[in-house]
Amino acid sequence: MDYCENMCGFLGSITSEKINEEDLHNFNKRIECRGPDEKKTVFNEKFDNINFYHNFIFNRLSIIDLSTSASQPMFSKKFNTMIMFNGEIFNHKALRIELENLGIKFNSSHSDTETLLLGLSTIGLDFINKINGQFAIFFYDINKRNFYLIRDRVGQKPLYYSNNTKNVYFGSDLKSVKNLSKNLSLDIDQIHNYLNLGTTLTPNSFFKNVYSLNSGEYVKFSINYDTIFSKKVKYWDISEKIDEKPFIENEFVEVFKDSVNLRLESDVPISNFLSGGLDSTAVIKAVKNYREEINTFSVISSSNKFNESSYIDQVVKKYNTNHTYKTINPDISFETIKSIVLKYDDIIYDPSLIPTFYLSEYMSQNYKVALSGDGGDELLSGYEHYSNYFKTNKYSEIVVNYVFKKYPAVLGTGNKILKNSMNWKSALSSYYEDKKLMNILQIDNYSNFEEKFLINKDNSWKTLMNIDYEFFLKEMMLKKIDKSSMLNSLEVRSPFLDYRLAEYIISHKSSNSIENFSPKNILKNYLAKDGFNKDFTERKKMGFSIDIKTIVNNNMAEIIESIYYSSIKNIVDITNLRNLSLFPTRMNAIRIWKIYLLSLYVDNKQ
Repeated sequence: MDYCENMCGFLGSITSEKINEEDLHNFNKRIECRGPDEKKTVFNEKFDNINFYHNFIFNRLSIIDLSTSASQPMFSKKFNTMIMFNGEIFNHKALRIELENLGIKFNSSHSDTETLLLGLSTIGLDFINKINGQFAIFFYDINKRNFYLIRDRVGQKPLYYSNNTKNVYFGSDLKSVKNLSKNLSLDIDQIHNYLNLGTTLTPNSFFKNVYSLNSGEYVKFSINYDTIFSKKVKYWDISEKIDEKPFIENEFVEVFKDSVNLRLESDVPISNFLSGGLDSTAVIKAVKNYREEINTFSVISSSNKFNESSYIDQVVKKYNTNHTYKTINPDISFETIKSIVLKYDDIIYDPSLIPTFYLSEYMSQNYKVALSGDGGDELLSGYEHYSNYFKTNKYSEIVVNYVFKKYPAVLGTGNKILKNSMNWKSALSSYYEDKKLMNILQIDNYSNFEEKFLINKDNSWKTLMNIDYEFFLKEMMLKKIDKSSMLNSLEVRSPFLDYRLAEYIISHKSSNSIENFSPKNILKNYLAKDGFNKDFTERKKMGFSIDIKTIVNNNMAEIIESIYYSSIKNIVDITNLRNLSLFPTRMNAIRIWKIYLLSLYVDNKQ
């Protein structure tokens, strides 16, 4: 099977004993499509005569500074430091000038990797606070015998690791780190979390002793003779930015436009996702300020249910873009879908994974970089749970809980009941979890969303935004975007995920209230200036998906048989699973799909 993972990926280890070189190469195969342009390696090297062996493989996708002077792993002879880095530093030019003013000499003409290396070497870890970018970093101060794993503020780039006092393994791919570290045991608690919440919960993964670095966090590893000590540091937390400063719409728009402009920095051509929604349209409008020629791509379904081409055409005409449509046939074969989901190192059960993969695959034939509108909903209250929060016609918690208890599990999650509870925590949690499915599977021991994320949280819409960044964005959306696109060696840049925008929104007053809640007012006003009417800006959100209900129901016999013959039956009680197939709703299709993907994942030994 051909495994191709995200852009610019790396795999490494620092261990007390030599590792097998062939193993390192084999486990790196999953990561090679992160960077098909160049591969560099370091094998069983000792630095500074310490009692540890160092092994690194870096796979490069060349976007900024295409020369070999920007190759990785990159070393600084002056500081005796090294770096491996997956991602982009969008403000690297300004940071380079700062460092040059300090007398720092550069070897490359404009490598953002070298700016990062010399900045960390000169200023230390505080340099992270100056960075605007998406990144997963391994930085090694060889003289001090300290090395660091660092992840960007919102978690756009993945970074996994496994460690003890003698060995540290790390890399861009969950299964590669699992295989290299030989931590092969499944974490049953995380399987339960996946079935309830749709994802594992950072820092844990599907495998015991293999961890995901948290967003806005770094881990410092210190080598003391023959022992490695570790310490986690949270350097950015959106909840610490909450304030009530006066909101000035033009200020926000200017930061947004600058965010778009920064993400246009590239030595290769740039493309743009265009869904026809507010977010991607706003990005295209901002791009028009800086680029006359704009290349846009859309994926549509031949089914009217998931086709927004009429709105896409308005955007293409307004900004005169070079547009390409990719049509997904609703009769796409089940084997094709199965082959796609088996490529991933993690489970992403969101059906929109399929069109995201196809569009990325299509765009990557001619481009390495694409701008997207991802993150707009989390930033600007675009989801239903925001509008539901402001509703006043709620019911007694006692009444709602009674009705929920009586509601048959095979009919759905019960969100339509719980969201009407006067208990805001219960209402919000119902959008994220499926306790009824856990009843069907007879699972009692699992993480309750309210207890996991809402303890000591204030009853405010900013808590909703905080939760979206802490849970939904990091654990689900960004995994899907990063892995689906970079599987095809396409780097996605999302202007709405600029940390400055998140800090601005959460630190300023909102115009929304119970009386006048309107999601994304800022973008509606921004686009209205270019003539987009309310038919465009106020339409119901269609989403970016495929008809998962039809796909699952048409292949139900194969799916159910596959689940029952898989080893998942030794982990989860699937006795009552067939009951879901008797009620062929979209929700039950998603539930069955979720369990099916888990069965494939558990049995896939790659």
